[in-house]
Amino acid sequence: MELPIYSKLEAHYRKNRTSFAMPGHKNLRGLAPDLQKCDVTELASTVDLHHESDEVKRANELLAELYRSKQSFILTCGSTAGVQVMLSSVLKPGDTVLASADCHMSVINTCAVCGFRMKIMPVRYDEDYLIPTRNEDIELTPDIKAVIVTSPNYYGIVKNIQYLAKTCHDAGIPLLVDEAHGAHFIGSDAFPESATELGADMVCQSAHKTLNALTGAAYLHICSDRISIDRVRHSIAAFETSSPSYPIAASADIARAQLAKRQYMDITDECSRFREAIARASDIRVFDNDDITRIVLNFSEYEITGFKVSEMLSEHFGIDVEMADYLNIVLIATPWNKHSDFMALFSALRDITDIVPKRTEKPVLKLPPARAGIISPADGWYGDTERIALDEAQNRISADVITAYPPGTAIVITGEKITREQIEYIKLLEASGAALTGVQNSRIEVVK
Repeated sequence: MELPIYSKLEAHYRKNRTSFAMPGHKNLRGLAPDLQKCDVTELASTVDLHHESDEVKRANELLAELYRSKQSFILTCGSTAGVQVMLSSVLKPGDTVLASADCHMSVINTCAVCGFRMKIMPVRYDEDYLIPTRNEDIELTPDIKAVIVTSPNYYGIVKNIQYLAKTCHDAGIPLLVDEAHGAHFIGSDAFPESATELGADMVCQSAHKTLNALTGAAYLHICSDRISIDRVRHSIAAFETSSPSYPIAASADIARAQLAKRQYMDITDECSRFREAIARASDIRVFDNDDITRIVLNFSEYEITGFKVSEMLSEHFGIDVEMADYLNIVLIATPWNKHSDFMALFSALRDITDIVPKRTEKPVLKLPPARAGIISPADGWYGDTERIALDEAQNRISADVITAYPPGTAIVITGEKITREQIEYIKLLEASGAALTGVQNSRIEVVK
């Protein structure tokens, strides 16, 4: 019997690889056993996620108590569904949302489908590490009806949510926070505070990224009276599957209970020791971010890209990292990583840097300039399209999101006029080994 997907994944599991990637349970180590027994539908004797049977209602209440929200919901379609629900709960077609430039592509796709317009809030880039950092320079024009920001970003950097929330509320608009990578923040005083406690109006989180839930498990938190619970419920019903996965929901419930035990002290200490050790033993630079368990390692001193380091770790050492970019690799550590994982990573990185020559010139990566004006993603989404060579796309309207995934932040936004700088940046990433969505054989989709 031919089972291409199952066979590939089962073989991957049998290799007993070392994971510094999501999901947070790290190859089942932290996952509750026998979750398949929960794979049922809405029966008289089970639970109903959409209509909140007593058990679901209680699970959501416990979730709200833990995160100190007014009301919380377990989702089974990831933070993508959370983003869709947040935007559709506060905007109407034609409204404009101010979104941080490092927003996830789900923000763009939701705006495209629902007819919301976007204005982009630029991010600053660290010139040494070439990664996006925080930026709270926010300009709220009268046409903006909501703000959505990503905090933390993929590199473990949080925004000043208190300041952003006050600025938004002074203007009478809600602040939405995509906290997909920060569900664990309440697990230790070593972490930043969660946006649920800092004035955000709605927050979504991925329970599977840094907690011990199945992929797809997520939380949605309503944190203020500015949000209509009725609209939230309508949006959940519209964007979540009508047949939710109860193994995923059950794992989200378990992850919440385990998070409440605050198990993160040992792993924060382990991460701190690893950061110090690898910086002493090599010329790898460790980025000083806000989340100590999000380890960003920079290879600008070596004649190698982060993409190549990730590839070598995977193919030669059986170590999976969360993502790579031109100069960096990014690792996610959770309480279900063992000390031996860090030892294997340390040894592998020493082996790699021992054979890679030092860089003689400072690396240069010319980033596209910040976007200006209003973008209507629906113009690209619903337009008649054609596929053309990337080199011919200057001044054409993109019909797709072009992004390196992960992290899934847009190089080109659907509905945006493509610039020469964006084209050259995409070509550089292609040549460097990045995995790009929206580009196939150096061809992209544009509006006719």
